[in-house]
Amino acid sequence: MEFRNRDFTELVKLTRAKFSVSIDEAHDLIFADEEVRRLVAKRINHNQECSKQALSDIRHNRDRSRFVREGDRIRFRRSDGQR
Repeated sequence: MEFRNRDFTELVKLTRAKFSVSIDEAHDLIFADEEVRRLVAKRINHNQECSKQALSDIRHNRDRSRFVREGDRIRFRRSDGQR
């Protein structure tokens, strides 16, 4: 299964509309799924635009970021994808 940048953006929009939640709450719901986390982790480490977004999240949210940088790689801070 291929996961494109616009697919994730659309998934966030649909999740927000369906559950009437904020962007962060939509991310919580989406990242609760192990398969989605796997696909997103791959995109973050192989796509420059995704890497920039994850690094921005790390800079802005610091210890509250969902992500952590380990050398050249970015991974989810917690195995369940939550903050």
